[in-house]
Amino acid sequence: MRLLIFYQNSGLKNDTSKGMDQLISALESVLGQDLSKNPHFAGVKEVSVSMTLCGKTKIRNLNKQYRQKDYVTDVLSFPVYENLRPDKKPKGKNLSQMDLGDLVICREKAFAQAKEFEITYEQEIVHLAIHGYLHLLGFDHEISAKEEKLMEAYEQVLVGKVYKKLKKLK
Repeated sequence: MRLLIFYQNSGLKNDTSKGMDQLISALESVLGQDLSKNPHFAGVKEVSVSMTLCGKTKIRNLNKQYRQKDYVTDVLSFPVYENLRPDKKPKGKNLSQMDLGDLVICREKAFAQAKEFEITYEQEIVHLAIHGYLHLLGFDHEISAKEEKLMEAYEQVLVGKVYKKLKKLK
C-alpha cells in the first residue's frame, strides 16, 4: 500500500523549512506501513492525505467555522470517514483508492511549541501530523482520559518510527 501526502505551505511563496521533503517521505513510509496493518485498508492500493501548513488567521477561522471554537489551534483534522480505527470492525468493502481527509497545521503554533518543548520545528510538525492522522482514523483524546492515553501511546510509537526513518534518510 502506498500513502501519498499532498503537502502545501499556504501563504508562503518559499517553504522556510529545510528537509520538508524528507519529513513527508518519512511520514508516508511509516504511516503507509501502519495503514497496511489496519483491516479497514485491506486491498487498498493507495491512500491520500492533504496536509496544509498555514498561518494563525486561517486556522483560527477554520476552528471557529467547523468546531465553533474561536482560538488558534495547532492542528485541525477533517476526516472523510467517521471511524477507521484498527480496533473497529470494517463495514463494507474497501476501495482500491481512499482519501483519509485533510490536515491543517498552524506554522506559528508549531514554531512556538517546538521552542516550548525544546525540539526542532520539523519534529513538532511530525508530532502534529501524526496527531492529526490519528484523528483522521477516528481517535479522539477529548472524549475520555482512557481514550487520551490510548491515542497518546499510539502517537508516541508512530513518532518514534518516523524519527528513526528520518535518521536513515539523512
